[in-house]
Amino acid sequence: MFMKAFLVALIAGICKIDNRVFGMTMIQRPLIVGTLVGFIYGNPVEGMIIGAQFELLSMGLVGIGAHSGMPEITLGSALCTGFVLGSGTGTEVALALALPISTFGTTIGYLTWIPLNHLLSERAKSAAERGDAKTMEICQWMGLFNYFFFPFLVVLLGMLVGAPLFEYLIRVIPTFITDGIKVASNMLPALGFALLMQLTYNRELAPFLFVGFVIVAFLGMSNVGVAIIGAILAVLIFNFSDRGNKEVSVDVDEI
Repeated sequence: MFMKAFLVALIAGICKIDNRVFGMTMIQRPLIVGTLVGFIYGNPVEGMIIGAQFELLSMGLVGIGAHSGMPEITLGSALCTGFVLGSGTGTEVALALALPISTFGTTIGYLTWIPLNHLLSERAKSAAERGDAKTMEICQWMGLFNYFFFPFLVVLLGMLVGAPLFEYLIRVIPTFITDGIKVASNMLPALGFALLMQLTYNRELAPFLFVGFVIVAFLGMSNVGVAIIGAILAVLIFNFSDRGNKEVSVDVDEI
């Protein structure tokens, strides 16, 4: 139990420092985090499915500005995937808990690693004014350590304390409540799409949305087939628009 909790926390910590070490490889996204946690429990396919559901939920969640509190989807997906695979329950309850857990992770961040890194950045600025490169280097490494250690600690404690509590709640919660949670959780991926549409929807793109809806609703095509058709349409539009934007060269002797 402890070893699996430790490995899940280690995955969360490494994924959390992705953009600070690896150059934004997107391993902090729920799809990747869920798959990696699935490997810990010997079920990567189920982990990928759970991560994909969290990904749908979080597609429209973006942080705009330095102080916008975007939910900690990395920590939330690691904890919820660990809860589901560790207890052997369905994904519905965990999906319903994904946003509350992620929001709690954001709150912990604003109480721990974010203010600590602010203090370190201020100290690094003062060291830069003095030309103290050694202190600047220490502050940089300490900031990286904060962004790894505290998420690691949050997930480790969550797995050790929260997983048994999660299993207990699944056993004692009445069936009609869990059934209601399942119905509500099935709507959450649609909510993620709706949030994403608020950012991208306009009159130029609306026809493509309805084309995809018609293909799925009336032809029964899978998401992969729709994605392939979308890619083909994107290539055609790019080719035709690029052809129309080419400048026509005129020889002076022809005038």
